[in-house]
Amino acid sequence: FGSSHLGSSAPHGEDAPARRIPPIARLERPSNAAMGEVRFKNGELVKRAQTRPIGEFGGNFGTAFWTFFIPTAIWYFYGCCVLKNGNLAIPWDTQFWYDLYFTLPEGIAIRPTAKSLIAIAVWVVFQAALEILIPAKIVEGVTLKNGNKLKYPMNGLAAFILSHVVPYALCWFGYLSPYFIWSNMGALLTGGVIVSTAMATWLYIDFGLLWWRHVDDPEFEEDWGVFNYSECINDWWLGVARNPRLFHSFLTVPFDLKRFWNARPGLTLWVVGNQSYIAAMYFGCHLTAAGQPECAETGDWSRVSMAACMVAFAHWYYIFDYNWNEPAYLTTTDIRHDLFGWMLTYGDFGFLVWYYCFAFCGHIAWLEKPLTDNYVNFAVGTTIYVLAMYLFRVTNIQKHNFRTYIANGGDLSQYKVWGKPVEYIHTEEGSYLLTSGWWSFARHFNYIGDLTMCLGWAISCTGPGHVFPWVPLSYCVYFWLMDIHRMFRDENRCRMKYKADWVKYETIVPWRIFPNVF
Repeated sequence: FGSSHLGSSAPHGEDAPARRIPPIARLERPSNAAMGEVRFKNGELVKRAQTRPIGEFGGNFGTAFWTFFIPTAIWYFYGCCVLKNGNLAIPWDTQFWYDLYFTLPEGIAIRPTAKSLIAIAVWVVFQAALEILIPAKIVEGVTLKNGNKLKYPMNGLAAFILSHVVPYALCWFGYLSPYFIWSNMGALLTGGVIVSTAMATWLYIDFGLLWWRHVDDPEFEEDWGVFNYSECINDWWLGVARNPRLFHSFLTVPFDLKRFWNARPGLTLWVVGNQSYIAAMYFGCHLTAAGQPECAETGDWSRVSMAACMVAFAHWYYIFDYNWNEPAYLTTTDIRHDLFGWMLTYGDFGFLVWYYCFAFCGHIAWLEKPLTDNYVNFAVGTTIYVLAMYLFRVTNIQKHNFRTYIANGGDLSQYKVWGKPVEYIHTEEGSYLLTSGWWSFARHFNYIGDLTMCLGWAISCTGPGHVFPWVPLSYCVYFWLMDIHRMFRDENRCRMKYKADWVKYETIVPWRIFPNVF
């Protein structure tokens, strides 16, 4: 999987001259690499500096704990759906775990299966083929520490559409069960853990221990690779490279692993999985008294929950909107700052794709009584979602338009927000911090929409005579903790980057998320 370090004219460092590297089949390890001295192909000495975050999430001990705790928690909540019809189980009940792994039928149980691993492999290869083969507009990302700007193919919308057309066609012609996710979610959960852990381990070896193989790739930065073996678990978990890429030798735009993994296989399968759960409701899928899965041969829309359709549409629109505005993603923290380790390999394809799916639509599909009579909860939840989504969109677009105007060389003296001249801070580092419009209320005002819409989904997942939405609310708790923790990480990074300008920014915009509260 390692790249072959072929021709590149991208400079390392803003003032470094462009250089052309002759193609080679393989970059052999320099004899002095063991002493830390590695040179570019043009003879320049590679200078490295450990500027990556160390100790986040509890360092080695903390990240080791999260590696085991998070998958276990996801298995637990899945078991609450399947074995308890949405009620909570006693976490230390050994019979619960025995049934979840051994007693439940293959696919629904969390024991891995060859079918689930093959399905994951086929889906990932299919998504990679779509990204590589579909004609795409090429867009540059933000400037890296080394002065380069990476290029990205923007064909997400076409890939997203085909990712619906192909599974639907396979179902129509009888090659794929429409409720495949419902009947295989347990094995897929565990398969996701296996794949993401293997991928993180490969990344640590190829781009961490063997970092010197990648120094002539245009995405290589000074903080790539392993610096201290004592930080191995922390490095494996957070990542040792920011934008690792493959296939430099035969792709015009090399294959960006992190952008692909973040955006394509997991996000798309999440929304397709929701639709599979709706198909399970349509066909009345359930476990018989003997513990075997059973689905009707003909469907009935009266079994399908309005809440499930609303949540599935909300999730679908969220990902459709991302693909419609795909270039905006290149300016986010995910691309600009996050490293690519287990946190993202598992987060994208061991956690998000399955948990986001079964926490709402899966929860409804496994309820003992069909959720088809919760009209008030459905109306309240839908209203909350629509208002939250609107706020999420307008706040992010406002900042994106501001950044785009600057990137295109616009005159900020002529730029207006809400009909007034824009207010901002031009930092010594060269960035611009927007302090107008929505961004005058709080430094992360866009989080409010994200944090609120999931509450609307959870409210719609219950009603009179139905179980309390423990599993949907577990998602809300997780998401609030994740977003707030991410906010603190982002602020710490900005405080180090902008120094006195960030202090000034905090004075002008004193609130983090909720004005006059927090």
